[in-house]
Amino acid sequence: MAMPWSMTLWISKIVWLALAGWITSCLIVADDIAGSIRTGDIGAFHVG
Repeated sequence: MAMPWSMTLWISKIVWLALAGWITSCLIVADDIAGSIRTGDIGAFHVG
């Protein structure tokens, strides 16, 4: 059964929005961590 083009485009738009949101969230968190390391709010991570 074939899927109409409008349905295909709608699904691809939803997937794109989800991926864009995920990437944006990761970049925001990375920027906050980098800023905290630069200002000295957090230091080296010692595990163990």
